[in-house]
Amino acid sequence: MSRTIQILFIVALFLVSVSVFAADAGVDANVPSCFIKDGDRVGFYGDSITEAKAYGILTEQVFRHFHPDAKVTFINNGHSGMQLAGTTIEMITTGDPNVVTIMMGMNDAINASWSRGKPMAPAVAAYKAKLSSLVNELKAKNIEVIILTPTSTDETASLSSFYLDGTHQLLIEFGKACVEVAKEKSVYCVPVQEELEAYEATLPPPVVLRPDGVHPNARGHYQISRSIWKHLNFAGSLAGGRSVMAAPPQLDINLALATNMLPAEAESLEFTVTTPKPTQATVTWNLGLTRGTEVLNLTGKNSWMLKLPKDALPQAAGKSVNLVLDIESQGIHQEFVVDVFRKMVIHGKDGAATGTMTDAKGTQICSYLFRKEGKTLVVEVAVKKQELFQTNNDIWPWGSGDALTLYLDIRKTANLSGLGFDGDVYQLWFKPQEKPFFSPGFHPYSGKHLTNVATDYGTRTADGYKVGLLLSGYVNIKEHFDVSDRDFIGFDLQVITAEAIGKQTWNSLLNSDRQNFLFPGVFAIADLYGKLPGDSVSTASIFPDNL
Repeated sequence: MSRTIQILFIVALFLVSVSVFAADAGVDANVPSCFIKDGDRVGFYGDSITEAKAYGILTEQVFRHFHPDAKVTFINNGHSGMQLAGTTIEMITTGDPNVVTIMMGMNDAINASWSRGKPMAPAVAAYKAKLSSLVNELKAKNIEVIILTPTSTDETASLSSFYLDGTHQLLIEFGKACVEVAKEKSVYCVPVQEELEAYEATLPPPVVLRPDGVHPNARGHYQISRSIWKHLNFAGSLAGGRSVMAAPPQLDINLALATNMLPAEAESLEFTVTTPKPTQATVTWNLGLTRGTEVLNLTGKNSWMLKLPKDALPQAAGKSVNLVLDIESQGIHQEFVVDVFRKMVIHGKDGAATGTMTDAKGTQICSYLFRKEGKTLVVEVAVKKQELFQTNNDIWPWGSGDALTLYLDIRKTANLSGLGFDGDVYQLWFKPQEKPFFSPGFHPYSGKHLTNVATDYGTRTADGYKVGLLLSGYVNIKEHFDVSDRDFIGFDLQVITAEAIGKQTWNSLLNSDRQNFLFPGVFAIADLYGKLPGDSVSTASIFPDNL
């Protein structure tokens, strides 16, 4: 049995369990009702994955797409590094929610005392006991509880800074404990972990969902959100009882962007819509406060142009929008999310592009260079800093002194700025040191076989330091690193300057409304041959996409 079939079989079994104990909780399976009701205060509780806010924000946007007039408040109660073992009821109920989701377990696996070779049973028993206790306390306060099975680790992430060995299976056992607690306590459970694993099994390499082995990228967050909005039936009526249900059937339809590169002045999005047979479908969309509905007569493969109001798409570099689309036919739905990012363009010539970065006062912090030499990519950053403070914290790549982080998106133009960090999106750090001799302090963080193709170099300069990176050679014995056909490189840059050890200032090239460690769409573009007009351009990505 293949891994994909095994995962899908596990999900099917899980959904049978969901329907059983949801019925025990008083759910009428014949009423297609949305779990969330008008007036609810919905709290998301979790660790750093929740604290990143991405799945919570998208969940709210999809809910408001279906119920724009509902007076519902969404609260993020994520706590970075938190274990379930250390969770208190006050943490979960901050903001006075009457509905809470709980997704915990990652730090109980990667940061607790358990390690591979030790028995899992005591760790799982402690996890289950703590979760049961918290659920009891929440029910005593008349708070509706939805347990989300925790995302697991990706132990193939070779560049991870986290302890991963054996944790994938431990988190699967935590997920089973979630199902047991939900059934025993007559509360609700959503199979986030199982559906994330099943979704990942459908993705081709080098697409990944957890580039550092732990934290889902934007694509992973969107899948978490999809599990929530499907099982809580956001498309359903606000009337009736609360129900967590097996995910409803999805409309068999594929939506793809005609292009991911848009002119800065674009006022429409062009799609290709593919269906297995002719059908009539209704598309309802919203972008912020703007909404619209269209009827499409689909013949199998159609082009569809969505015209948007003037200035509806981002009007300045660093800005982005979410477009939520619901396509419905004969009562069956499929939801899509389109992200559009307006980004800075650095124009180059003959395969090289240069630029500078300034601080809030306009003082130059550094200059940078991108240069393509055949299949090879060269990147250099020269930082202005008279006195260097060498980190005394080697656990984290940014340390406690001077440092620099560089993000590179080297995907081909058709996939550039796509949703989430794939294997061809790199994050790397430099922590320069002067003693016992100068070193650039290179620390690869994520990206496909980055250590196989990266050669770092650096030197102390009269006014600071210079670091460089040569990306060349073989990714593996079958695949050569090759940017010879790349006209554009996506990138972001952060320079961390220290006034003393532990006293750091972070300076970013980009001022964006999204997190650069989740969304490559925010990255600037190094236009190596000066092909793009103007100083900004828009890129778009779609979820779920047909990879």
